[in-house]
Amino acid sequence: MYEIDDAEIARGCYVHPEISFSKTEVPQSVFETPGMVSIAERKLLYSLASKNFQQKGYIVDAGSFMGASVVSLAHGLMSNSDFSNNRNSNILDSKPISSYELGFLPKPANGSDRVWECDSLTYKFGESFVPILENSISPFQSLIELNIGDFNEFSWPDNPIEICFIDVCKTQDLNKHVSAEFMPKLIEGESFFINQDFFFDRLPWIKVTMGYLEDYFDWYGQVFSSSIYKCKKPIPKEVAEYDPFTEASLKECLKLHDNHPKEHLTDAHKLRMCLSRSYLIAMKGDKDEALDYLKVVESDYEHMMDENTSIDRNDRFRFNRAVRQIKSGIFS
Repeated sequence: MYEIDDAEIARGCYVHPEISFSKTEVPQSVFETPGMVSIAERKLLYSLASKNFQQKGYIVDAGSFMGASVVSLAHGLMSNSDFSNNRNSNILDSKPISSYELGFLPKPANGSDRVWECDSLTYKFGESFVPILENSISPFQSLIELNIGDFNEFSWPDNPIEICFIDVCKTQDLNKHVSAEFMPKLIEGESFFINQDFFFDRLPWIKVTMGYLEDYFDWYGQVFSSSIYKCKKPIPKEVAEYDPFTEASLKECLKLHDNHPKEHLTDAHKLRMCLSRSYLIAMKGDKDEALDYLKVVESDYEHMMDENTSIDRNDRFRFNRAVRQIKSGIFS
């Protein structure tokens, strides 16, 4: 499942030739829209909507933040030569893109002030960024249905989904809801499913869920923290509604978590997957076992966390954060 012939390889990217995007020309406004997704991920989304989308289903962007991902999709759709304002009335009888966003980033639990900066924009955690998102998508009002609020309160209608970009699985409940709502609506042999937080050092339930659903997808590659899949057979409702992270044993969850692409990964991403594994052990086993595992990880990746030799000092930060959070039992 995890070997890709003739993969397109670049920094942070390892993708199937069917979704190659390195030579795709992208409007500058895609890169200027505020957001946390990388330039490469924006190009991927633009390219999927521009070249791969066939109007056989809808496009979902769950976790739109200030608009970078959904604007990339909308721009791509506008450049799709097969897309027209008439659309296929029997399939797309409403706006083709559904965007979901809570509308704010929670303040730190300790009550301290935290800000996020993007060029001249400064956002203070706890405040609404909905006006920024609305401004970002304003040129695409005919394409985007904006849904503001707790994603757990939304349900997806009985409509097929052709492109599904997920950047919302920040909790176990959100992850479970994404699976139950969207997975059964993916189209066999057509739909692309992208989970933006897969190659990330936390949120182990994402890896467990995708390991559990392995038989239903072909893996189409990695773009930084995003993992890309193509649906190869229908996902039954009862399969999608089962939550392995909460229902399965630690042993079973570890097997599912570790069932991910490895050979192509950089050491930095291998470290992040190990840290995610430590959170899984702590959440479903015990923190002492998780801390013992982290000692092994620290030894294996010592070369990456030496401040004098490390390429990315965030590696040491991520490791220290895992140790601190597991010791305290506070994982958010």
